[in-house]
Amino acid sequence: SHRPTNWLLVSHFPCLPPALSLAYSVRVDRTLPPLLPLPKSVLSSTPHPPWKESGNLTLNMKLLSVITLLVATVGIQQTMGHPAAGTAGPGKPPAKPNPPPANPAYPNPPTTTTKPPPAAPSQTVTINGKQLVYPALDITPNTNDPVVKQWISTLNLSNVPNLGPSNGGKVNYNPTLCGPPTVIAPNQGSWTCQKFVAPDDIADCPDKYTWGLTYDDGPSEFTPTLLAALAANKVHATFFVVGSRVVSRPEVLKNIIGQGHNVAVHTYSHPSLTSLSNEQVVAELKWTLKAIKDVIGLTPKYMRPPFGDTDNRVRAITKAVGLTTVIWTDGFDTDDWSLTTGKSTINDVLNIFNSWVVKAPSMPRGFLVLEHDLFKQTVDAAVVVIGKATKTNLIIKTVPQCVGDNNPYLESVGASNTASSGGSGGSGGSSGTGNSTDTDGNAQAADTGSSPSNGVALAVHAIIPITSVIVGSLFNFI
Repeated sequence: SHRPTNWLLVSHFPCLPPALSLAYSVRVDRTLPPLLPLPKSVLSSTPHPPWKESGNLTLNMKLLSVITLLVATVGIQQTMGHPAAGTAGPGKPPAKPNPPPANPAYPNPPTTTTKPPPAAPSQTVTINGKQLVYPALDITPNTNDPVVKQWISTLNLSNVPNLGPSNGGKVNYNPTLCGPPTVIAPNQGSWTCQKFVAPDDIADCPDKYTWGLTYDDGPSEFTPTLLAALAANKVHATFFVVGSRVVSRPEVLKNIIGQGHNVAVHTYSHPSLTSLSNEQVVAELKWTLKAIKDVIGLTPKYMRPPFGDTDNRVRAITKAVGLTTVIWTDGFDTDDWSLTTGKSTINDVLNIFNSWVVKAPSMPRGFLVLEHDLFKQTVDAAVVVIGKATKTNLIIKTVPQCVGDNNPYLESVGASNTASSGGSGGSGGSSGTGNSTDTDGNAQAADTGSSPSNGVALAVHAIIPITSVIVGSLFNFI
């Protein structure tokens, strides 16, 4: 009439796995000491199970019990932790379809390999309190990035001529690499090789005695010195900025726009654009536009190609992106870049400047000058030049001012300037969600730190405690 507690447990839980019942029976057979000491009278009356097991079989049954419970636990975890196919998990939005393919009329440049290019390194930066992911400093962005593919899919690139990258894809800003004129396509329109200026290009200022003041390659650690000199002389300039340097020094860009200067595009990594594929040109321009928009909430309308290296293919892509190409007036390069190599001095730069002052009265139009704010030497020269220029009869203007454009951005400056509001994307404020908006109005998801590997980690962390409890109980039974 009195049955041991161990047997009662087995009989009252018939749903226990057979291996557990079997292993438990073996424990009752006193092959292992009981968990709790029982009276001798109870032990002596314990019915002998119909199987008398050896030590090895007992161990096998213990292992079988552990394996059975682990398999059952994993099955439960898979059922509870993973949604059925086609449904969204808890707290996750429904899966988004892949972005549409690029415009079928978009000409693909020649390629020598079918292997996708390696993923370009990225960097996570904080802009206006948001964590945003951008391509690394001075690295051509990855064209396989879904963001880039989405940008390409929204552009009308049907008018892009099928010229392909110049000089076999090699850097082509050096005129000595252009080859004989017979090799250059008649419709190439190369500024580098032919000094070709398209009708839509801006290469000078319409008004006589007007100097379009520009600086390329920043923002840099030396840009604030230049800003102070410009403020002291009460003049404004156009800064053609490099996108990856914008995200590295966002506060400098805010100071540029905050002091009334004009900001324009100078690509993301400063490459020779004619040497890139169509997709790479799009990525260079769009990432820079996004960087500027994220920092100051404005979308520029002007772009200067690095080294002036452009052709009709690059021009068409630039126009499709919504930008106007700006070069500089032929012969109005300060050659300040040579200061960093020791090949020239500030006096050499001043001599070039003085030649322009002498030449200006005989010119029917004004001119655009090329200078840089990337290095200390170039900024030092720029400070000296600007001090001299303000003492002449030259009228110094930004590029938009020199062509009579009173609205150099797609947005209204008063409503969208986040240099003072601290917001992003032209909304005048920031919600702090980590989302951003690209220049086509496409929302960019916040970097939440989630990934497939995190999902696996969560599943493992959920399985381990459940398994530990059951296995621990099993060994108590055994």
